[in-house]
Amino acid sequence: MANAPHRGTRIEFPRPLATQRLIRDGQHSFDETATEEERAALADLFGAISVDELSFSGMIEREGHDGLRLNGRLRGTVVQSCVVTLAPVKTRLDEKVERVYSPDIDPENIDLDSDEEDALEPLTRTLDVGLVATEAAALALPAYPKAKGVGTGDHITNTADDDPEKEKPFAALAALKEKLSDKS
Repeated sequence: MANAPHRGTRIEFPRPLATQRLIRDGQHSFDETATEEERAALADLFGAISVDELSFSGMIEREGHDGLRLNGRLRGTVVQSCVVTLAPVKTRLDEKVERVYSPDIDPENIDLDSDEEDALEPLTRTLDVGLVATEAAALALPAYPKAKGVGTGDHITNTADDDPEKEKPFAALAALKEKLSDKS
């Protein structure tokens, strides 16, 4: 839902456009590239090591009488930490992004579980293409990035002795009790 954020919300890659102007003009192309400062803020938001590049380009066209359709392409490079080894993992982003905005949608009653490919989003006073790009990038990044050579079955096993008595918290106390009873 990449429209106008709530007051006081920080946007890492802000590129707001007035929707009334977009509807009036009928068509608007955009080509936005995140600055170094914006990429650092996005890396922080994504929990990544860095966002080396991020760009979003496309077209916004009037949809019907008072709606909008956004078609764009998100490209970028994000470096995350491997969840197993903490080694840097580079991910290339090249995502097709589509959104349809309608003034007839109530932002309070959006079906977040909808599987519709062209799910409608509410049309507010501004459409922030930077926020659309941020959402698309966040959804495209792997949730659990893994370095090359790290398999899905890799895991760390317990290297402690397999003696179950050593793992029990009162094993030492039981040994002391046994030792004391032997002396009697």
